[in-house]
Amino acid sequence: MDFKTLEAVLWIDRLGSFRAAAEALHMTQPAVSVRISQLETALDARVFYREPKSVTLTPVGMTLVHYAKQILELRDELVETIKGHQEASGIIRIAAIETIAQTWISDLLMEIRHKYPNLTVDLEIAISDEISRKITKGMVDVGFFLGPVNSPKMIESELCRYETALVGEGSLSFQNADKLDLGQVPSISIVTMSRNTIPHSAIRNFLAREGIVHHRVDTMSSIPSILTITLRGEGLALLPYAVMREYLASGKLRVFETGMKLPVLRCVAGRLINHGSPVIEDIVSIAERVSASIT
Repeated sequence: MDFKTLEAVLWIDRLGSFRAAAEALHMTQPAVSVRISQLETALDARVFYREPKSVTLTPVGMTLVHYAKQILELRDELVETIKGHQEASGIIRIAAIETIAQTWISDLLMEIRHKYPNLTVDLEIAISDEISRKITKGMVDVGFFLGPVNSPKMIESELCRYETALVGEGSLSFQNADKLDLGQVPSISIVTMSRNTIPHSAIRNFLAREGIVHHRVDTMSSIPSILTITLRGEGLALLPYAVMREYLASGKLRVFETGMKLPVLRCVAGRLINHGSPVIEDIVSIAERVSASIT
């Protein structure tokens, strides 16, 4: 029995599988299985019930988890005491969607840097589905994405909401200046965020519901690229207001009303329900404050 084995037990309990725990620990699944087998031999008792689609703790396993948490917490406290300080150190893995990357993530990173100078941040930009999946697999410590997804493995805290708008280049005009009838205008390109995101689904569902088939819906993961194309007059874009306020204020972009019910994007902070890290919770609190300026 050693620290690595106890950590493996905790990760298996958190994530519900040997494979997910192996990924979180950067180990192979056979290596994790060997550790658990050796532990069960040493204890002369089973730690996990192994079913085809699930892994759950035995009563012995529940007792082991209780003590393992205390042992690992004492280990961390000992290391910090010997180092002579209580500052957070190591690596924190953060993932965020592109919209957040273009609005308030830099403010969050600056505050983390000032408050936790010994903490290294690994930031990944991805779509919401990928972020929530990586959190539940233990591959990301905290993620900021569109939700909630209501996963039983995660805590989700609502942060901010993004209103969206259909926009085009400032001088772009159609016959009816008050309301744009997408069914009547010639074929145009409508560009929005990655496939299967909320904005993409909203525009595709609207066109399908109205029986409009002659417009092309393009997707891009890069908001700056979408803005560049739209500013050149290459069609319309469905984007959050927060990423294009300056262009709307200057007249470089204009909003087009179509009668479509535009989506409101709800941003949440997600992390594993049993993560046990006060630093992660503090980062979520900072994110709540920083994102409060987004409307």
